[in-house]
Amino acid sequence: MKHRAVLFSDFNCPFCYALEERLVALHLSASVDWKGVQHDPGLPEPRQIANFAVSRALEREVVHVKELAPEVDIAFPVGKPNTRRALEYSIAAARKDAMLGLVYRHTVAREMWVNGEDISDEVLLSKIAHQLGLTDLNVSEADRAKAQQWQSEWEQVGTGAVPTLVRDDGRVLAGLASTADLQKFFTE
Repeated sequence: MKHRAVLFSDFNCPFCYALEERLVALHLSASVDWKGVQHDPGLPEPRQIANFAVSRALEREVVHVKELAPEVDIAFPVGKPNTRRALEYSIAAARKDAMLGLVYRHTVAREMWVNGEDISDEVLLSKIAHQLGLTDLNVSEADRAKAQQWQSEWEQVGTGAVPTLVRDDGRVLAGLASTADLQKFFTE
């Protein structure tokens, strides 16, 4: 039996990025309903260059991701942006076209984790949409409400962690799961 799951994920979490890349590689993305959340909504817009302590924490996280998921292309960002806009634009993109919305979301994540871009920048988010043919992409009040709803749902799960997968039978898997654990999670 193949299960479905909800994935609570934040763009500025390297473990979330790696898990989503792993889900794509395992052809499990179609079994996942993505729900973007903000595990740190107080981060600045626009992104600020990280101070020494934040830089060291980012470095440790990225090194750990490289150890756990060496197949994932990831670089060291210069800071962590607020992800509200990226989340809302991703919801709007999926509303316009589900498949292009998925491509949009993955492109935004790669812009941050591979190219070092500031994904709180509305100009960048609009440019990505335009490149994918999502012209006139606008965030609606319904998109903003959906983002708030997802945030509440994630908080109710109670892990306090991203990424968190919640399977259709209620089983929870938090953190960057191994390939074997992900395959078991979706099939057993």
